[in-house]
Amino acid sequence: MLLQFSVENFKSFRDKAVLSLEGSADKELQDNFVLNKKEKYLKVLSVFGANAAGKSNLFQALTAAILTVRMSANRQVNEPLIYIVPFKFDEATISEPSSFEFVFVTNNTKFVYGFSATQERVTKEYLYAYHSAKPSTIFERDGEEYTFTSPGRKREMLPLTERNTSNKLFLATATQWNCAETKIPYLWLAEGINTYNTNFDQLLQQNAPMFENDADESLRRFTANILHEADINIDDYIFESRDQTREQFLQGLPQELRGLASTVPFTSNKEIRIDTLHTVEKDGIRKQYQLSIFEESQGTKNLFVFSPVLRRAFETGETICIDEFDTSIHPILIEYLIGLFNNPNINKGNAQLIISTHAVSVMSLKILRRDQIYFIEKDRKTGASELYSLDEFSPRKQEDIRKAYLLGRYGSVPYIPEEVDLWQ
Repeated sequence: MLLQFSVENFKSFRDKAVLSLEGSADKELQDNFVLNKKEKYLKVLSVFGANAAGKSNLFQALTAAILTVRMSANRQVNEPLIYIVPFKFDEATISEPSSFEFVFVTNNTKFVYGFSATQERVTKEYLYAYHSAKPSTIFERDGEEYTFTSPGRKREMLPLTERNTSNKLFLATATQWNCAETKIPYLWLAEGINTYNTNFDQLLQQNAPMFENDADESLRRFTANILHEADINIDDYIFESRDQTREQFLQGLPQELRGLASTVPFTSNKEIRIDTLHTVEKDGIRKQYQLSIFEESQGTKNLFVFSPVLRRAFETGETICIDEFDTSIHPILIEYLIGLFNNPNINKGNAQLIISTHAVSVMSLKILRRDQIYFIEKDRKTGASELYSLDEFSPRKQEDIRKAYLLGRYGSVPYIPEEVDLWQ
């Protein structure tokens, strides 16, 4: 489980921003957190804010950090770290490294892993493990200098530093060379946390293998139940997939694009066909009809393609992060999906959901705790984003959070002048 993520000097986040899933002392909504000894780990976080405030940049920071770790082992010498983008509205920060840190629990052990990097090189990196109340240093790195506090670790890991390069993360390099100390935290970053956007075509290609490998039809049942609960009239679906040849790919393009596309190197892609089955009743007679998934509404398509992600998360305890979660999805349905994660009878693996949304209907202390609601606000003068929790305001339990938010009491809402001459 993710306990905390922090980012500094990345895109609109000039100063350090901390997203914490460690619950406060608040005893409300006890299904919304997991109790591990004396610590509370939240299952859901919802991030609100005006357009261009920096919500997407927060999710891009998560993505950048995760992909930098996952792609590190395959990075060539002098290949840039392409996901690193510093805050550009300050001359002092443009040449400074971006910093990321994860605090998480996996295999019953708490880890802290972080790194700082420019597009050219990793400047700092560290990994700590909590085998007791105090952290144990697995390794620390300052440029090309490595520190190991345990003689045993030093004997095992120091030779591996020679296999690392300035543009690679030692966590990935050491794991690639079968280092037991780094394997468990690396695997969590490789498999235990994922970020998603709401691009249907991209998600369909990404999740097609889960639909395709549904031998016991458990995903089919799960997807059908999700759609029925969402009051969407789909009884079942037909899924077909096959590798697409270059000729088939070109045939599917508009005529005016085929010539241009034929000059581009072809990467094998999946040709996917999904038909939804609808039962319609007329004059007491029931009949089933088929529709292509592309004829469905955008909200239905998004919910359909996210079903494998949700099911896998509930089974594995994955942390999933979704930007613009409310795209074409009704607010009541968003409330329902949040409820699934907070429901211990469904979310048996203690999966976590982190979303950005404009759906203020879920901004209620009957749905989310104060520490589960975050805001992002951008300083109009500096262009820097700030991240903060509703818990910092300590609203009364009976307070109408939505009304207070829309009135600007917590910031993070658009400033719109009462009158402006658009033609001036």
